[in-house]
Amino acid sequence: MKSILLTLSILAIQTIASAQLPYTQAAYSYDSLMNVVYGTALDYAGTIDTLKMDIYKPLGDNNCARPVMVIAHGGAWVGGSKEDINTVLISRYLAKRGWVVANINWRLGTHKTSSYNMYALCNTSISAPCGYISDSAEVFRANFRGMQDMKGAIRFIKNRFLIDSTDINNVFVSGESAGGFVALATAFTDQASEKHPACFAIADAPTPSSNLNTYGCNPSPNDLSRPDLGSIDGDLNLGIHDASVKGVGNFYGALFDLTSLNQVADTPSVYLFHQGADIVVNYNFGRVLGRTSWECFQQSNICQPYYFYPFAYGSKSIATYYTSLGAAAPTFQADIIENYSYLNNCFSNGHSIDNVYTRAQAMIDLFANDIDASGNDPLTNCATFSLEEDLTSQIQLYPNPVANELNISGIYATMTFTITDQLGRIVLKGTIDPKTTVIATNSLTSGSYVLHFNEYGKALHFIKK
Repeated sequence: MKSILLTLSILAIQTIASAQLPYTQAAYSYDSLMNVVYGTALDYAGTIDTLKMDIYKPLGDNNCARPVMVIAHGGAWVGGSKEDINTVLISRYLAKRGWVVANINWRLGTHKTSSYNMYALCNTSISAPCGYISDSAEVFRANFRGMQDMKGAIRFIKNRFLIDSTDINNVFVSGESAGGFVALATAFTDQASEKHPACFAIADAPTPSSNLNTYGCNPSPNDLSRPDLGSIDGDLNLGIHDASVKGVGNFYGALFDLTSLNQVADTPSVYLFHQGADIVVNYNFGRVLGRTSWECFQQSNICQPYYFYPFAYGSKSIATYYTSLGAAAPTFQADIIENYSYLNNCFSNGHSIDNVYTRAQAMIDLFANDIDASGNDPLTNCATFSLEEDLTSQIQLYPNPVANELNISGIYATMTFTITDQLGRIVLKGTIDPKTTVIATNSLTSGSYVLHFNEYGKALHFIKK
């Protein structure tokens, strides 16, 4: 009898194991490439910000088409970094399961209120002086800049797909808190009409309170002008690939407008996590930092309330909306912890991921179905090719590294090409045919480049000496 039970147990374990999709189980060690610059852009105060990402990759997976996750940290649009513990833990967790992860920094900062006082019983352990914004436009503008940066990071990581062995058709985004706002905006803002009015040129911000100088909230110099922020796509790494994604993971972030959920051509899958006890971002619908202000600060007059923050739809609102769509809803999963308690959550840990590994696993379990449905199989990715790829399979570059002339062999038809640098910028373009098999590279500076054969989606990496 024991032998039969043992056999049944082994069969059950094998059945479960066989049902597990790729990219969901820890199978590899990982490596990381830190502080990779993916662009520069002006921040809110008119200073150039150098944008960096940390890239985490699996080791020993022998996969030519790894899925990608681009992840954004939180910090109320004024703080945080890619070194924050949750984004680092999630990055490592996914890399061990065969993902390539780009953990990004993005532009932070908001213009501050002209009237600020640190109340007698208040202190920086229960309030954040730099979170006191001049008006709601500052949040909309900060989130828009973050979205532009994340889209630029997506294009950057797609542009280097040969270097990282990634699948540009299986790119996902995620973020926590403000990073969740940024990730949702990245996934769902795909039309120019969705640009918020505050992100066009508006009146200058007021002179911030000098009381905030004590806390380092007012940079110097501090340009108070608020110019047009540009297109919804930003201008980082444009040219070859777009910033579309297949899925988005939101950890206690929110959307400012639910109508954006209806306007995406290829609706991404959505993973949502939120706690009712969140006093920073309402899990249902409410003003950002509203519960902190009115339930925690104002009840005791302990700290100045956070005025001006806009209302937003948290994960529960998004899930409720999707549920109302019935069969028309996209693929989504909502892990909502119903622990809301009016006036009793001020000292809870509601604005957090209650178990970061459990939630990360739930997210990738959901997204693994999309990856599997796309035909991505890590066991065969390196052997599969399309007819177009077959036509160009014999193309080779030499010498590599190259000095002034890059020779191309295996050209059987006229093709247009573009060459992009490490930031995805187009630095050279032209036409090549069986008779013209040399590209002059003397105008290129030393570094890493990708040669794209536009008609066939073929791309090859080379180094300029």
